[in-house]
Amino acid sequence: MASVRGTTRRRASLDNPPNISSEPSLRMLVFGSSSHQISLTQSVLGRDVFTRDEVNISATKKSSRVVQERKITLVNTPNLQENVLPDSILHKELRKAICFSCPGPHAAVLVVDPFHLTFDSMDMLKPVVHYFGEHILKHTLIVLYHEKDMKTLSIEDEVKKNKSFRELAEKCSQNYLFFNEEANRTEGSQTQALLTKVDEMVLEHGIFSNVEFKDAEKRIQIEERYIRKSKEKESREMLKMLENQHSGEALISETLKYEEEIQLECREKAELVVADKLGFTGRFVDYAAAVGKGAFVGALLGFAAGYEGMAVGAAIGAGLGAWLGGATNAAWSYIYKSFTDAH
Repeated sequence: MASVRGTTRRRASLDNPPNISSEPSLRMLVFGSSSHQISLTQSVLGRDVFTRDEVNISATKKSSRVVQERKITLVNTPNLQENVLPDSILHKELRKAICFSCPGPHAAVLVVDPFHLTFDSMDMLKPVVHYFGEHILKHTLIVLYHEKDMKTLSIEDEVKKNKSFRELAEKCSQNYLFFNEEANRTEGSQTQALLTKVDEMVLEHGIFSNVEFKDAEKRIQIEERYIRKSKEKESREMLKMLENQHSGEALISETLKYEEEIQLECREKAELVVADKLGFTGRFVDYAAAVGKGAFVGALLGFAAGYEGMAVGAAIGAGLGAWLGGATNAAWSYIYKSFTDAH
């Protein structure tokens, strides 16, 4: 009878695969210099997340672990303090960050050094606002990461004297905390404080989302279904093999484990596929209307030349629309900000 229950459970899950992304978890976008991003990520998730050769983050990287009985995902973005990437590459990496943290991050984490609060370190938030919108500020948590065993109160006193930091903290609704690496190594208290602070921010503001994230999530779910469909034969063969090797509770356990693995694999592949398809800018909402209208007008102009003329006209019109969208970026940003504020 146990084997029958396992088979029924397997069939139901094939028809309606579990959605891993809906499980209780925390997703965080991480910004800052590579050294501090890597140090914080290793402290929270484990030393093996980055290799010794990874000293500069030039590509967006997603890392997930179960920490304190919760699935924690950190999405590290390219080094913003010493950014030498061409705009086109940076845009692509930030599109990946959107896809890797869909349907939206619970927090954006800006990692800074409390002992070197310079104008440049404070300036790192500007590209974040530029690509994700001003709305992200109330979801941003400033983490002042340090490895020295010093009294937190003395550090706080020094930091609060820094004018640039005070202005930054004000923009981020005073959401900041100090993260002591040495204390975290011995008792894990700093990670707990970080997760607690993010939970508090989520209770107050919810997760961060906008048109880009919503559009990306829809695309990912569609792509995920396509990928899952292509693996149906492989999945049936694997599940049949598990039935031959296991029975009872062991079969149920192995089946669920396999289905979770295949679901996660499909999700991650879908995220990568969609990231490559999103277009030429991280803030594609600013250009969407202009590109769409340009393509439509171009297609009408090419109608007389037949189908091929329509395709060429649409492509040229879309390019013109994108150019116009760039020229009116400020106006679209204002409209977009009004929309997000209203929702």
